[in-house]
Amino acid sequence: MVRTVPNGPWDVLVLVGVIVVALFCWVAITALVVAAVMRWTRRPPPASYVDRARSWDEVPSWVRHDKEWGAAVVLLGAERISARTEEFVDFPARQIDWLGLRLAAAEWSPDDRLLVEVAYDLAYAPQPGADEPTGRGPVSVAELLRSLSDPDLDLVHSAMSLRRGR
Repeated sequence: MVRTVPNGPWDVLVLVGVIVVALFCWVAITALVVAAVMRWTRRPPPASYVDRARSWDEVPSWVRHDKEWGAAVVLLGAERISARTEEFVDFPARQIDWLGLRLAAAEWSPDDRLLVEVAYDLAYAPQPGADEPTGRGPVSVAELLRSLSDPDLDLVHSAMSLRRGR
């Protein structure tokens, strides 16, 4: 004979136990399905997201609060010089080895070196006449116009706008 009504406390405990186990299994299966879907649909971040930024759009949002850092990263992440500046930029720590980078850039072409100098000027705004370890003063507007191509000038303009907070 099959019983349909519980006859005592043990029957109630068994029923509660079955319900708890069923809920636990349902939660575990749901978690596994969600994890699998997330794993299958996750795209790896672009390499520049962590290491290099070629434009402001690739820079994580937390960097936007540091205008000096953001402007420098946009310029140092320019496609033409990013491979050479990479070893001097510690993106997660938001630190740049300016002395090492500027000394290394002394061997580069004038327009590549100028991008580094503009990044330095935007990041630190050195005062005219300040004692510079590289012996170079701030970049002049005439030097920018004379040395940089139109795309490089556009990049500098973008970095300047970021530095101004726009």
